[in-house]
Amino acid sequence: MHQNQIITIGRQVGSGGRLIGKLLAERLNLAFYDHEILSRAARESGIRDEFFESNDENGSLLSRLANYFSLSAHIPNNNSCLTSENLFKFQSDAIRRAATEGGAVFVGRASDYILRDFSNRTDIFIMAPIEERVKRAAQYFNLDTDAARERIEALEDARAEYYNFFTNKTWGKASSYDLCINSGGLSIEQCTDLIISFIEKRGM
Repeated sequence: MHQNQIITIGRQVGSGGRLIGKLLAERLNLAFYDHEILSRAARESGIRDEFFESNDENGSLLSRLANYFSLSAHIPNNNSCLTSENLFKFQSDAIRRAATEGGAVFVGRASDYILRDFSNRTDIFIMAPIEERVKRAAQYFNLDTDAARERIEALEDARAEYYNFFTNKTWGKASSYDLCINSGGLSIEQCTDLIISFIEKRGM
């Protein structure tokens, strides 16, 4: 398998997508970027981490605006033109630079769209039955079943809003990806095996 392989992972909340991405990176000896890309974007742009956090895919539009305006009073003069679009551009630049440095797995943040010109890219979407996702989310967030379901709905609304706004595509739509996997009833290792087999068969 090509050492410069780029893999992007879109995922439903509680589907195990991040864990699958992490294991893929380990198995294939690739760099791994999830939340880490925000810190990289901040470092490379010279803009404080908080601005990228406030514009991240896991926050609703209202929460992103609220966080943005709460920070606006502390924006240095050279950051006075910050907008969601500009922050997305800085983050996109960081993702593209990371992709040019070698093989990597990118989780979320519209990375499939941002890296659409990279021919060595495979786009994956991970889904799972809601019952399994609620169970995993309840354990991860330490919530009861009802609260976990509400958390899933809020986070997925935010991810879809973020993706659809910045890409003019539809988050989770099969045609946006090379492979969609239902992780229900499968282990993280089995899902990882499926993805690796798929990439090998494509000759990537």
